[in-house]
Amino acid sequence: MFVSLIVVSSCKKKETSEPEPTGEVTNSEINRWIADTMRYYYYWNTSIPQDRNLDFDLDPEDFFETLLNTPTDRFSWIQNAEELKNELSGVIKTSGLGFSFFRIGEDGAGITVRYVLEGSPADAAGIKRGDIFTRVNGVALTVSDGYVQDYEPLVGNETFTLTKGIINGNTISEGGTLSLTPVEGFQENAIHMEDVIITDDGTKVAYLFYNRFLDQPQELVDAFGRFKAAGVTELIIDERYNGGGAVDIAALMSALIHRGFDINSPFIQFDFNSNFRDETLTYADMFGAANEPLVSATNLGLNRVFILATESSASASELLINNLQPFIDVIHIGGKTYGKDEASYTFENSSPKFEGENDWGIQPIILKYKNKDGGGNFVNGLTPDYQISETVPFAPMGSRSDPLIATALGVIDPSMQVEMQRQMDIGRRRQLPGVKLLDEANKDLSNPRPLDVTRTLNKTPLNLR
Repeated sequence: MFVSLIVVSSCKKKETSEPEPTGEVTNSEINRWIADTMRYYYYWNTSIPQDRNLDFDLDPEDFFETLLNTPTDRFSWIQNAEELKNELSGVIKTSGLGFSFFRIGEDGAGITVRYVLEGSPADAAGIKRGDIFTRVNGVALTVSDGYVQDYEPLVGNETFTLTKGIINGNTISEGGTLSLTPVEGFQENAIHMEDVIITDDGTKVAYLFYNRFLDQPQELVDAFGRFKAAGVTELIIDERYNGGGAVDIAALMSALIHRGFDINSPFIQFDFNSNFRDETLTYADMFGAANEPLVSATNLGLNRVFILATESSASASELLINNLQPFIDVIHIGGKTYGKDEASYTFENSSPKFEGENDWGIQPIILKYKNKDGGGNFVNGLTPDYQISETVPFAPMGSRSDPLIATALGVIDPSMQVEMQRQMDIGRRRQLPGVKLLDEANKDLSNPRPLDVTRTLNKTPLNLR
């Protein structure tokens, strides 16, 4: 029913004998399509003002904002349709630099590298996780009311220059500079690192640094196949900076992890507005019954999983924690997550008249979700079992000296707890006096992605082999 109504909404010209409009497309035409779509599908559709209170001549971006249920709705947006689809698939303009802010002294700030996208300009420049920088375009960064000033070139579209920070004892001195130029059309990879860690008692632990729930299902299945072939009995999923992505990819990861996988098992509940019936979907609904043999053959059959998540973990990252809990023990290490228990759908007008600059795509929230037992409603985030913070400078990706990984390994192999505690103490001693991660500023950088249900509601199965 939902699929057929979406087709009707996006293709209204096909159900009428009226000729296709000709001439220049007006804001009023575009905004009428936006309003009609939102009134039917938007989760908070009853909050949309009546037509007489709307200005249909506004720029479409401004008009879209007037329809939103603010401040409750933090995540619906409008964008050029092609750019929107590229963004959702991980095709982006980027320098490849993932970063956090930390405070230096009373009002100074520095940049520390979270990760570098493989093959990006930052990767080519030799930047590594844990590197620190003190200036952007020669300007020293400052903090005001908990937020960093003058960092905008880092997230812009133009070339920018960074000044290297060098740790000397208890101080940071400045080194040379390097320049980065963002590139168009860069394809991000969901998996940044996979490894098998062997603990002191011989336990084989799979480690997966998973940075986004992108449409890369085969890569995910292949990684789990390698884990299974290696004989792992424990799993650490590192999604500490993962802003989310596609719901069916999150369902696939869940299916690859827990014991007792059944393709017909309920997995998720969708709660829509009053125009639609709420639904409970199975794994088969989420990614296709035809994929059952491959998923069953690759499933790790675990009794528990360790998930590293922080305030930068949102959307599908939170879904993985919430929706795995009815199946197995989920041990959440890190910090409270972002708090996004909603999902959205991609709408694009199919009329050929809406092309080029008039080709708008909208990504409104259309539902809230719960796990199969009805658990959800975590708008304030999911609270960790072990509250652990990163220390600056960051440990290398996948390192035992990383405090989040060390905590997981200490639980997996209690004989390592003393050693893991020693590693964390060393990390804390390496942290400079007056240096502290800026939690609010870093949460503001986290860029939560939509929990995209477009493919699932279109009943399109994943293509696995």
